[in-house]
Amino acid sequence: MSPLRVLPLADFVVGQARATSALQRALEADQLFPSLVFHGPGGVGKLTTALLLARALLCQAPGERPCGTCRSCRHIGERSLVHADVRLALPEKKSEFDRESSGSEGSAGLDPQALQAEAVKNPVWSVLIDRLRQGIAFLQRRPSESPRRILIVDQAHRMEAAAANALLKTLEEPPAHALLILIASSWHALLPTIRSRCQAVPFQLVPRTQIVNYLVERRELAAEEAVLRAGLSGGRIGAALDLNLEEFRQRRDRLLSILDELARRGDPGLAVARAEAIVQAGDSVEGDLEILMTLLRDLLILGASPADEARLVNVDIAPGLRDRAAHFEGRAGDALESLEITIESIRQKGNRQLLVENFLMDLVPEVPGPRRAHART
Repeated sequence: MSPLRVLPLADFVVGQARATSALQRALEADQLFPSLVFHGPGGVGKLTTALLLARALLCQAPGERPCGTCRSCRHIGERSLVHADVRLALPEKKSEFDRESSGSEGSAGLDPQALQAEAVKNPVWSVLIDRLRQGIAFLQRRPSESPRRILIVDQAHRMEAAAANALLKTLEEPPAHALLILIASSWHALLPTIRSRCQAVPFQLVPRTQIVNYLVERRELAAEEAVLRAGLSGGRIGAALDLNLEEFRQRRDRLLSILDELARRGDPGLAVARAEAIVQAGDSVEGDLEILMTLLRDLLILGASPADEARLVNVDIAPGLRDRAAHFEGRAGDALESLEITIESIRQKGNRQLLVENFLMDLVPEVPGPRRAHART
């Protein structure tokens, strides 16, 4: 097989120059390892890169690849996968798999990004052994319309142990036409027997400035919105793109009202009532607390340097935050530390109501006289 002429992969994936450069070199030298592990944080472009690699390998254009216009490229999209020689396996609900017809392989004609989002929302699902057996059988067969067959296993760290072991023979003796791409949260989340037979391709969180530039230059968003999305994304380009700004602003306004109430009134009972409202609102408690974290961080920055807006996350409400900063002078830093402990305790299955209550109690200004003691959980 002659080396490919490949368009710069870094132009297609934001902030992953290390990963895309390694893949580019391997493609152009025709030295791509048959089993790859794309590992790193969620939402940084691993699935996007896997599909891009599939397009580059299977593109039918005589020149540089992927051309984006040939039949093969059009059949391998982030929102529509219909290529006969590419399959995708993800964590799924066992009962849904069982309802499939016995001859179905279950990925052609589906939306990869939507499937991934659904799997992320359901952490109890796993990559089923029966689905992987289908994928292995798919890889063993000769390609139907391309020189290769490609199996992508998203969130491979959620494979059942039996499913992971089922891959070993294919990893040891891959067919010449086969490429297996495992996508995982981290390299060490996979079994050592899997890691020893694959080549690692590391992905990283995307710098905030790169996300802002991408949103402004490629998505033509206003600079203020791009800064807000990038700041809230935590280095995840997927989160920056998928953020529902209207919903976020509604939640933020509600949380700002709580901060204002607590700053004005030295009433522990108010903190208890507002904690109950947060827990029972129906939204993600962690999500609300993470929004609170961005607000407190911005208040800390403005308290120290009122003119410093460049580092703010909530840049769209900077004047209002500057006015509030004085109310939290000397307390925003401690509140941030307390909030980090609260979020981590909730993730460890602590009592959400009590934890949020204790955190909000710390935001109540000190008043003369005795104050109710409370302990962290």
